[in-house]
Amino acid sequence: MEEVRKQPAPAPKAKEPRGPLEQPVEGIRLTEEQLRARRARSIAIALALAAFVAVIFAVTIVRLGSNVFSGPDYMRPVQTTK
Repeated sequence: MEEVRKQPAPAPKAKEPRGPLEQPVEGIRLTEEQLRARRARSIAIALALAAFVAVIFAVTIVRLGSNVFSGPDYMRPVQTTK
C-alpha cells in the first residue's frame, strides 16, 4: 500500500476587505473625510438616477394616457377618398 502524504497548508494571504468601507491591509487608505465625500457622491448619483427614472416614467404615462381618451381606432368610421 502507498502512503498518503499530506500537503502542507498554503501560506495565509493578505487580509481581504470584509465590508464596503474596510480597506485592504496594503494599498491606498482613504481618510474619514474622503470616505464621507465618496458616500455623499454615491447618494447624489443615486438620487439623480432615481429622478431621471421618475421623469421618464411620468413622460411615458402622459404620452400613453393621452391615447386612452381618444378611443380605440377600430371604433372610428373609415374615411374614403373620392
